[in-house]
Amino acid sequence: MHSPYYDEQAVQREVAAGRHREAIGGLWDALGELQLRFLKDQGLQPRHKLLDLGCGALRFGVKAVDCVDPGNYFGVDLSASLIEAGYLRELSESQRAKLPRSHLHSSPDFDLSFLPGKVDFAIAQSLFTHMPLNHIRRCLSQLAPKLDNGGVFFATAWLVPDDWDMATPFTQPGTLDGDPIISFDVRDPYHYKLQDFQYIVTGLPYRLRLLGDWGHPRGQPMLAFERV
Repeated sequence: MHSPYYDEQAVQREVAAGRHREAIGGLWDALGELQLRFLKDQGLQPRHKLLDLGCGALRFGVKAVDCVDPGNYFGVDLSASLIEAGYLRELSESQRAKLPRSHLHSSPDFDLSFLPGKVDFAIAQSLFTHMPLNHIRRCLSQLAPKLDNGGVFFATAWLVPDDWDMATPFTQPGTLDGDPIISFDVRDPYHYKLQDFQYIVTGLPYRLRLLGDWGHPRGQPMLAFERV
């Protein structure tokens, strides 16, 4: 079952009602700041080029655009309407001057041909949690030639223990609006074993590491895909 994010008409209704922040899961300030602190701890510098996969309405972008040199932030998302809402409603005029509109791209299949060159860092916060495994494989495959050697792609995912029966729903450590988060194998939100990610990077130029807890308010652990 596809994620509700694939229903662009529903997303457009949320945007039209002024709920673009809620449409991407809320926690606007908390998650934007968390991603920025995390990437700085991982070595992000103003000179680095940064790609935000699943950038949505720029929850992270509104923070990141001021922390990298002008023109060094890029974003891609399934929803054109979320991108437009973020660009027009969340960014200040001075921030838009630092972020050309052409640096934000809508694509259903991770088309990254809009990038003018390679990036040093990429991040996908709560993207893989809404995607089937082959979509994740497509993302990693499309990104590989656009990530500079030694660059790192950070992505969160819902994980289950190695000995878990994948068909059995799993109660994750975090909560959503006070309710437990239950993940599934064939519907959103999706869960995976670490070995699933090890499998899909076979033949791709990545070194996979599990970073684990990075302070996510809903408990999503972090994976690192280093370009080698």
